[in-house]
Amino acid sequence: MPDLRDLAANVELFTFQRAKSLQQYCGDMYYYLEKDHQFLCVLADGLGSGHEAHKSALAAIEVIRSAPEEDLLTMMNSANQAVASLRGAAIAIIRADLEKARITYSGMGNIRFFLIGQDGKLVYPLSTTGYLSGRRQRFSIKNFHYKPGTKFLMHSDGLVLDHVKSYLESPLCVVKTGHQIEQTIQAIPSDDVTFLLGKFPNI
Repeated sequence: MPDLRDLAANVELFTFQRAKSLQQYCGDMYYYLEKDHQFLCVLADGLGSGHEAHKSALAAIEVIRSAPEEDLLTMMNSANQAVASLRGAAIAIIRADLEKARITYSGMGNIRFFLIGQDGKLVYPLSTTGYLSGRRQRFSIKNFHYKPGTKFLMHSDGLVLDHVKSYLESPLCVVKTGHQIEQTIQAIPSDDVTFLLGKFPNI
């Protein structure tokens, strides 16, 4: 079910999750935290679906939740080790500096992240190919500025959405825009679906 959270009245966030074929376990997991003008958001997608995928995604999220102050490279390495004996997972992490309107991003696999950049153009950093597996990996870190007050979208590959920029530029609030995206999703999806739609504060 969709959920609207007000994170210390700064970042507005609408979250949606629906398991493949409405199974008991969803293979996607997410975590977010706003603290000291920093916003951290993580989405992990365990390989496959069902309980084993859920375990992988949960392991990656829990290790990050336990140390949210770490830098993104450390988080990526910790999440990689956390799934070493499990099925594996895709992951994406952002940390936003809300005072400087700056994003740090790292990801591996097919999770997508979009927002409107400082120049008004759509920004969608590409993740490293592959997936977390416990094997030694090389992760990349990307930094960029965003347009204050912009919406952003992070989603697993279960969401197939055309014209992403139109949703991010919509004058509608986060809740109404989130419901519009929700309407594009099948009632009984063929894959786990998770998306997080947010809006950064104006500086």
